[in-house]
Amino acid sequence: MAAQRPTPWSSSSDASPEAAPVSGGATTGTLLATRYGSRSRAEAADKLGQALVGERGLRQGLDRQSRLAEEAESALAADATTRAEKQSVIAAGAKAEQRLTLGLRSRLADAVRERALLPAWFVTVLGSAPPARSTQKWLETATEVLLYRLTYDITDQVVALGEKPSDTTQRRRAWYEQLRKDLQRW
Repeated sequence: MAAQRPTPWSSSSDASPEAAPVSGGATTGTLLATRYGSRSRAEAADKLGQALVGERGLRQGLDRQSRLAEEAESALAADATTRAEKQSVIAAGAKAEQRLTLGLRSRLADAVRERALLPAWFVTVLGSAPPARSTQKWLETATEVLLYRLTYDITDQVVALGEKPSDTTQRRRAWYEQLRKDLQRW
């Protein structure tokens, strides 16, 4: 049997599947360097097909992520614009909250100092007077509870935080949960 001369599209040896390259460029090289119908060529063609399918999936995922990133960037830009437009209102609100908090804290401190009769909902969760230790933390928690009740118009005479918020804003639910956690200490 006569020996075949190597050509650019064939190879005198067929590589084993373990030796077949994984990258698309090397796989393409294997396709060009092996004989049509050989096992190495078929395996390289399969790998190239799988690589193309994988690449298509990655491109689709990248397109999806790019759209989401553009939407997020647009939302952030809109938020920044709104914040810039409303900055004076936000600052005024923060200042009003600070004044209200200081006023509530001062009135509460006066009531405790004068041994005033505190509401049942207050005494139930915080006691009638601050503890000897952690007095500042008690006063902060009590002030936050008062601020929460005023902010959300809680009028319940027994339950300090009123009913658990269900369909309200995330901020209110988070504040409620934080206060509930803080009140467990007392």
